[in-house]
Formats: sequence, structure tokens, C-alpha cells
Amino acid sequence: MEVPVLLIEFEGVLVETMSARRVALTESLAVEGIVATDAILAQAAGYPTEEAVRRARRAAGAPDDETAVELGRLRAERTFAIRVGKGLPLTPGVRAAVERLATHARVALVTRATRREVEFLLGLADLDGLFRPIVACEDVQPAKPAREPWLAALARVGQLFPGQQLRALAVEDHVVGLRGARAAGLASVGVGAIPPHEAIEGDAWVETLADLTPERVRALLGTGSERRR
Repeated sequence: MEVPVLLIEFEGVLVETMSARRVALTESLAVEGIVATDAILAQAAGYPTEEAVRRARRAAGAPDDETAVELGRLRAERTFAIRVGKGLPLTPGVRAAVERLATHARVALVTRATRREVEFLLGLADLDGLFRPIVACEDVQPAKPAREPWLAALARVGQLFPGQQLRALAVEDHVVGLRGARAAGLASVGVGAIPPHEAIEGDAWVETLADLTPERVRALLGTGSERRR
């Protein structure tokens, strides 16, 4: 028996976090006198906060300093928490989409966000309980976009379905995630505002999660997953 598994990124797919993340990183870097230009922010996009700070500092020409990176992470996470204290908007049609997909596949989260952020925002959106397992950025090292978090999520699903073949599809909002999923040997679908020249690194693209129908999932898992394995 085959078990379809959706490994979904939380940020950008379920919840609109990009603006709050950009502000948080910009304000964190400003403490060091670094002006976060669009080019610098682009180098950090799609990564967990610690790696985003590290990449942004390098892009700005700042010296390597892990203490400064850690302080920058703490500042950025604190600013992000303040900005999302009252919640963030869900992407269009998310609740109905997740409920529909969950009747046809195992739905899990593999995310660059922290567990605290995920659980808080899922609770506000009344979406907690729909995703099993949840693999947040601190749960598995190295974190996304390394392949290990996706593989860890699949291993946990496999414990629930021993002896059955898993067919997994990664659902990502950024080219960094699409590339990481490919490194993990997974089929993938891009969601949202991914430039066309980057979206082609996945097996498909949809405007929102609501456009990812069970029929399309089955088609992708019957072609992309077989092609990659």
C-alpha cells in the first residue's frame, strides 16, 4: 500500500510572513549600522532566522562573527514575535485546502520557522491538530534547506505506517526550499510569488495552496516521485 505524504512549509504557504520577516531582519541589522537593501534581503530570503542573519551580514560585507549572528537572531525573532502578536493573515483558502488535502494524504509541516512561532500561529488560526508531524527549524540539524528535516519527517510518518511505501511531495514557497526538497529526493510544488525562472526548479507551481487539488497531488506523486527515485 502507498501512503501519500505532503510536507508543507508553514511560512508563505499557510501564513503570510514575508513582510514581518523583512521588517524584523531590517531592524535587527540596523542595530549594527547595516542598511538592509533589497539585494541584501534577497540573499537571506527562504532561510531560518539565524542563517538569514548570517547571509545578510555577509552580503553587506560585515565580518564573520557568530556572536553577532546570534545577537542578530535574537533581535530579529523578538521583533517578529512583537509584530505577529495579534496574528498574521492566512493565505487565501488555506483552511479548506488543508482539510480537503488531509482526507487524501498525510499532511505534515517541515518549516524554517521555530516551533514556538508555528504553534502560536497555528493556534490563533485554529489549525493546530491538522499537521502530524511538525518539524520546526530547531528540531533537526542541519535545518532547512538541508535535506535532513524532510527525511526526518518521512521517518516519523513511516513509524505510523510500517511496511508501507511513502509517496512524498514537498510544498514550498521559495526556490531555496524547492532545491532542498530536490536534494532530499522529493517531488515538489512551488506556491505563491516565485519567479518563473525559479519555479521551474520544482515539479509544478500553484498560485495558492487552494489550487493544489488532491487530483494534482496524485498526478505529481505518480510522476515526479517515480522520476526522482
